[in-house]
Amino acid sequence: MGGCCVNVGCVPSKFLIQAAHVTSPHNNCPPFQGIRNVFERVTDFEALTAQNRALVRDLRQEKYAKVIANLDNVEYIEGFGKLVRSAGQLAVEVRRGLEDQTPFQILPADRVIIASGVRTRLPSHLVDDLTRIDYLTNETAYFEAKRPDSLIVLGGGYIALEAAQMFSRLGSKVTVVQRSENVLSSLEHDISNGLKECLTGEGINVQVGIDITSVISDGDRVIVRGISRGKEQTFMASRLFLAAGRCANTAHISDLPIKLASTAHGGFVVSNTLETSIPGVYAAGDCVADSPQFVYTAAAEGKLAALNALRTINNREPEKIDYSVVPWVVFTSPAVAGVGVSLIDARAKGIDAEASSFPLNLLPRALVQQSTQGFVTLVRDKSDDRIVGAFVLAEEGGELVMEAALSVRYHVKAKDLAGMFHPYLTWNEAWKLAALGFDKDVKTLSCCAT
Repeated sequence: MGGCCVNVGCVPSKFLIQAAHVTSPHNNCPPFQGIRNVFERVTDFEALTAQNRALVRDLRQEKYAKVIANLDNVEYIEGFGKLVRSAGQLAVEVRRGLEDQTPFQILPADRVIIASGVRTRLPSHLVDDLTRIDYLTNETAYFEAKRPDSLIVLGGGYIALEAAQMFSRLGSKVTVVQRSENVLSSLEHDISNGLKECLTGEGINVQVGIDITSVISDGDRVIVRGISRGKEQTFMASRLFLAAGRCANTAHISDLPIKLASTAHGGFVVSNTLETSIPGVYAAGDCVADSPQFVYTAAAEGKLAALNALRTINNREPEKIDYSVVPWVVFTSPAVAGVGVSLIDARAKGIDAEASSFPLNLLPRALVQQSTQGFVTLVRDKSDDRIVGAFVLAEEGGELVMEAALSVRYHVKAKDLAGMFHPYLTWNEAWKLAALGFDKDVKTLSCCAT
């Protein structure tokens, strides 16, 4: 109960990321003179993950089990559901296991919402190899009793990089192996390269452009082999963390023909009202083909799917999902965050766009905090000065992104963002200075200049 976020995603991963942040020598070697090193490695990893399990258990009970128990018109049934037609009517058969042939309950329904989530995707050419290996995923790694001495992380997306830095800071020797030429390959190079430099600076071995050919278990170690620019590469570690993508849970969901996306994710194809190819059947959450796959978009999809499923009862027009402004965060250190379109994507859409980047080594707050890694970037439409995108690589990136998201959502002009009062010595002042940078050389300006 509770889905990916509370059980195996946001909550347990961010708990360990914070623990790793507290114990990291990169944060506990203060850049201030006269302050001694307060760094100490984790001495009891099992106790740490036990605390993590307890946090997940308590949140699941408080935020899900108790909430459902207090709803008079909701019945909670545990089992494996399958969409069928029974006596000519839409229904859900409930079985105790996937292999059970006989359902213990059949639930007729006028409307059905599917929210079956996702799972870690196994690269097709490595499936046989991986069946013989006790690999880790986000569903298992955050609750291990023993910290891996060394770890190979297969993948270069946000799950992979968050896990890589977390385990490295907790004391594992980490190697990231990525097929694409960049980590976070969907982003522009200045962000992906900037984060890669930060990770390698912490001692993480980041290898990109590697086509994996085999993964084998050899006693107490895992051996990963691949090819890069025609040369064979070999990597070894005590454990393997698989984060090479996710795919929707669609198998065994429906006996009725239902349209799926022809992508690696393979989710349910839905309309902008979240209705699937079967009338009266809706889908929400990460199992939706075009979903951004965040917990907050999943929650919005669930609400909208429910409202649309009941629209005939409520006598209302169906609502449409809108993904045009979705802020996102990668919880590395420094964090990566963004909203809207990049400069490249904006120009591809026919927008006469330009970008203004502001380095944090010029930001007063970053200077006094001695945390100057990174930058912020604004993208504007030159025809009307509207902010259409914003991106950040900064320690406080997750907290910075919402001002930018509101600017994109409500079509704020760069000149208005630059003219807005921003309290001095705050991280958000970076957006003002980036906005000023469209027309001025901010390096020549004094503090609080406008």
